[in-house]
Amino acid sequence: MPKALAGVKPRDADSSLRDAPIACHELDGEGNVVWINQAGCRLLGLPAKQILKRPIWEFVAPGERDSSRLAVQRKLSAELPLTVFERTYTRPDGSTLVLEIHEQYRRRANGSLAGIRSFMLDITARKRAEEELRKISDGLESRIRERTQELELAIDFVRREMDERRAAEKEHRKLEAQVQYSQRMESMGVLAGGVAHKFNNLLTTILGYASLAGTEMSQGSRAQEHLEQIIAAAGSAAELTQQMLAYSGRGQFDLKPLEVSPLVESTTRLLDSLVSRKTALSFELTENLPRIEADAGQFRQILVNLVNNAVEAMGERKGQIAISTGLVWAEGGELPPLNSGHMVPAGSYVYLEVADTGTGMDTATLAKIFDPFFTTKFTGRGLGLPAVLGIVRAHRGSIRVVSNPGEGTKIRVFFPALDDADLCEAAPAATSKVWPRAGTILVVDDEQPILRLAKTVLESAGLHVLTADDGNQAIQVFRAHASEIHAVLLDLTMPGMDGVEVFHNIHAFQPEARVVLCSGYDEHEASNRMGDRRPTAFLRKPYHPRELLKLLSTVW
Repeated sequence: MPKALAGVKPRDADSSLRDAPIACHELDGEGNVVWINQAGCRLLGLPAKQILKRPIWEFVAPGERDSSRLAVQRKLSAELPLTVFERTYTRPDGSTLVLEIHEQYRRRANGSLAGIRSFMLDITARKRAEEELRKISDGLESRIRERTQELELAIDFVRREMDERRAAEKEHRKLEAQVQYSQRMESMGVLAGGVAHKFNNLLTTILGYASLAGTEMSQGSRAQEHLEQIIAAAGSAAELTQQMLAYSGRGQFDLKPLEVSPLVESTTRLLDSLVSRKTALSFELTENLPRIEADAGQFRQILVNLVNNAVEAMGERKGQIAISTGLVWAEGGELPPLNSGHMVPAGSYVYLEVADTGTGMDTATLAKIFDPFFTTKFTGRGLGLPAVLGIVRAHRGSIRVVSNPGEGTKIRVFFPALDDADLCEAAPAATSKVWPRAGTILVVDDEQPILRLAKTVLESAGLHVLTADDGNQAIQVFRAHASEIHAVLLDLTMPGMDGVEVFHNIHAFQPEARVVLCSGYDEHEASNRMGDRRPTAFLRKPYHPRELLKLLSTVW
């Protein structure tokens, strides 16, 4: 063992530490090793003679050597407070040790600083275990993070999937409701059209015979006045059936390219007369809109019906009715369909909107506003909005209604906008010519009262009349008398062989035959059922006898 430093008293602790199992060494005031026990030599892997008189930082790993030297020198020069710390040492075989070092100052007998005594605990195995645990922990944390991210992605995917499924189910329910509604409206339209057709046949008989009876009455007699009341009532009933036909989409239409805003503007005075003084009527009409293909009279009927509906919603309260027009683009299926199984196609649509600040409607009422004869007003007939629906349906349009109780109602009607290529010039009107009121006509109708009425009217006009009450008989009579028949008055709707089939058989036998088609339905729809060939003229039921004679004079 080396000699004690000058001025340092011998210590009994040296002998007790020499064989201690814990490594211990002592440094002088310069940081050199002046004493080390056997456990310290074994720990550093060197004999004492290769350790003593050397600075302790020479045994420290190169990466920590400078910081070790500075730390020892600061402690010895300033007597800084000593703390437990860790340091990495290098053995001669190249292996490294991590040591936990506990220190205390060594002092001389006079109390001056002599150096530092250090106790070194080998914590290499513990640090390696900690490092392994740290790696395992980091690996686990990394895997947990990865799994967490995967779970979050999976949860997000499932959430999106559920949201998309809910949205798809909601859209499916919406489309299903629209289809069911369209089917219901279409079924009710078919029913209303059939009822209107039957009524038109009855009204034709009533109106015709009342008119004939009136011609046989003395002018100004009470009986003639009674007949005039019958004729007026029949005319009112005919208007009602026309509303029913409009609801069914089979009203009378004369489709032409129309400009919506000028057409609305032309009805301003009429609309003003419908609105009370308590209600302000305003217009916001977009100029230079594309034209639409529509019947001007039916379009005005839509406008009047919508304004009437708004006026009824306003009641006696003060408020406003706003009428506007404009142009929108709609994607396929975006607008509500009015025909079951038919999606409203994408395209540009010109709209007419009537908005009021009236009472508004709840969901239950909204679901019924287009049902025929449904009304919330004591004086209403419940055919205004159903007629609007039928007219718009016939024009291949759509309707959107927004309403809430106490917030008023907004009804927007959409019509397909025409491209320039769709526009065409109207055909010039035919020149009139004198009707000699002579010749033979074939009248075909399955309703015996109408058949007898037409025969009576035409024979009174000086014509020879042949009749047939079904399609097969009509073809037989026409073939037997084709050379003498000037024209055919043909009913469209008959049981068995209908007017369409009779029409084609007649034209197949005699292509130049003049056929006047007679129906309670719309001329446009009736003519379209004929295919490529078109009838010579069209007569809508119910008709007045003079209307029949006037039309025949144009085709004779």
